[in-house]
Amino acid sequence: MKKTILFSLMFLSACGTLFSGGNQDISFDSNVKDVKVYVDGMEICKTPCVFPLERKSSSVVVVAKKAGYEDKQMVLRSNLNKVAVLNLTFWPSWLTDVATGGMWQYSRDGVYIDMERSNLKHAELQKAKQDVAIRRFALFGYGELKIEAAAQQEKGEYITALSSLSGVDAKDLIQTVNKSHSAVNLAHNLTNL
Repeated sequence: MKKTILFSLMFLSACGTLFSGGNQDISFDSNVKDVKVYVDGMEICKTPCVFPLERKSSSVVVVAKKAGYEDKQMVLRSNLNKVAVLNLTFWPSWLTDVATGGMWQYSRDGVYIDMERSNLKHAELQKAKQDVAIRRFALFGYGELKIEAAAQQEKGEYITALSSLSGVDAKDLIQTVNKSHSAVNLAHNLTNL
């Protein structure tokens, strides 16, 4: 009896499913409120929002739409969930993870969408492009920015680069980075400097 229960528990102990679940919460935010977010053609929410996206082996296409703005399209890539590697100890667990989607995870937990107005003048377009560059830098360099800001490194590589890109003083950037609780939050906060 004990062997049967132990075997059943081992069979059902799919690490990716147990630790990650069949869905991944993805947060969506944008520089403009109430942007409609579509995943694979179906509207899922309006920004800002968090949506439990079903984990799959294939990537998903995210499209953002709002009247008066250009549509934005991006891809959330699906990768092997690192927790699922623990299943190497018992191969039937892979079957459970494959069936539930727990074997996969999307490349990002947060998506920040930079919406651009339709028919912008040249100066407005340049400002919008600069804002996009600042936000993109903040999103992809978030970890390094947090480390330098926590150490108060005004001359740190990432703080210096962001200061140069944005024209904001390094001390103010350090304060903003330290107050930000996520990469998306930092990108949003930088627009208000």
